[in-house]
Amino acid sequence: MSDNKTKFEQLCAKFDALREELGVPGAVVGITIDGETFTHGSGITSAINPLEIDEDTLFQIGSITKTFTATAMMRLVEDGKLDLNAPIRTYLPDFRVKDEAVSEKATIKHLITHSTGWIGDVFTDTGDNDNALEEYVKQMATLDQLAPPDFTFSYNNSAFCTAGRVIEAVTGLVYETAMKQLIFEPLGLDHTFFFPKEVMTYRFVMGHRVDDEQGAIVQRPWPIPRSSNPAGGIASSIKNLLAYGQYHLGDGSPLLKRESLDMMQTPQFPINDQSGAIGLSWFVRDVGGTKVVDHGGSTLGQQAQLTIFPEHNLVMGVLTNADKGSKLNSEVEKWVMKDFLGVEEPEPEAIQASPEELQPYLGTYSRPTMDTELKYEDDKLIMQLTMKNGGIPSEDTPPPPPPATLQLCGVDQMVVIEGPFKDIRLDFIRNEEDEIAYVRLGLRINPRVTS
Repeated sequence: MSDNKTKFEQLCAKFDALREELGVPGAVVGITIDGETFTHGSGITSAINPLEIDEDTLFQIGSITKTFTATAMMRLVEDGKLDLNAPIRTYLPDFRVKDEAVSEKATIKHLITHSTGWIGDVFTDTGDNDNALEEYVKQMATLDQLAPPDFTFSYNNSAFCTAGRVIEAVTGLVYETAMKQLIFEPLGLDHTFFFPKEVMTYRFVMGHRVDDEQGAIVQRPWPIPRSSNPAGGIASSIKNLLAYGQYHLGDGSPLLKRESLDMMQTPQFPINDQSGAIGLSWFVRDVGGTKVVDHGGSTLGQQAQLTIFPEHNLVMGVLTNADKGSKLNSEVEKWVMKDFLGVEEPEPEAIQASPEELQPYLGTYSRPTMDTELKYEDDKLIMQLTMKNGGIPSEDTPPPPPPATLQLCGVDQMVVIEGPFKDIRLDFIRNEEDEIAYVRLGLRINPRVTS
């Protein structure tokens, strides 16, 4: 038995134990290293129609889809059909958001680096017809700016939906067909799909919300709107996901030159110590001198993770069918780094601060889907989130999270130290007057509205 095989089996034992502890009904983990691929299915596909999980079982991979969209765009760049620095209107002449200057100047590169500055969490369902993306982009004309383009990174789903529409305009194909021809078929991804009518002919999982009293509750609806497919619509197997990750470690054949893959993995905008920076769709960070390239995915009751370690020829993937799967994903990534690479991500260092030193951060920060209030109570810095209209609605949407305690951990950086959002980072972004103007939470900027 190879050393890698032994390490993977040890990882699987921890994986099974943590999955059960978290109450996640089912999950699958896989790694590819030194030409060897190992996968391990654990648990069941659904609490109401349980089947075993294997390497071909389909999960929603959520926002990992964004890297597929960007990879397709790089194919068009290499073919001379697309220029990353060209304005969006070069390809979509009628494109507009609320700010005309932004509408005119925003570029393709802004779309795939989350740097457009406009509102990003817009999941308008424009139907299942082939014009879904066209209609979605038309409705973006009312979107407000949160910040100017190029100002900072702020995670943006609507930008990737726009990128999907650009692919349609350049190729003359609907987005899903273009992706099949540009990515899926050349890479032999035979268990990778967009449409439920395709997924339902294979073994697939349902998403779940884990309730402390009721256990795993199936989440509905299963699909996301077709208009959101470029941002998060792919369903795939762990076997296909690892193959896709392995492609991004290679020489670029048969899709791209290695230089294009390197460009995708080159930092464009810094984020924070935890997330590193954003490349062209990929997150890029350094852990103990090791380069880490990754992207996660989250849909209704499903959590996914794909992580690439380019210097070690290692790819790691985890697919889960519950909201608490995010914890499983992050722990597996830590185990892989420690057990296979001998590196560990440092814990954030607590910085003691007086109430007076924390005062500049207090107040309410707001975006269309959520308000974030920071206050000092009982000698603690408290964060209270209030969800608002927006996002993908569901009758099973859980109640707002309880207040969370924060700790200063760097210059204008805080970390949640307890509760469901433990270890989540907050970054405070200053304006030209050196005043705190935004908090970035969940990778999204939230403008300050009160102090």
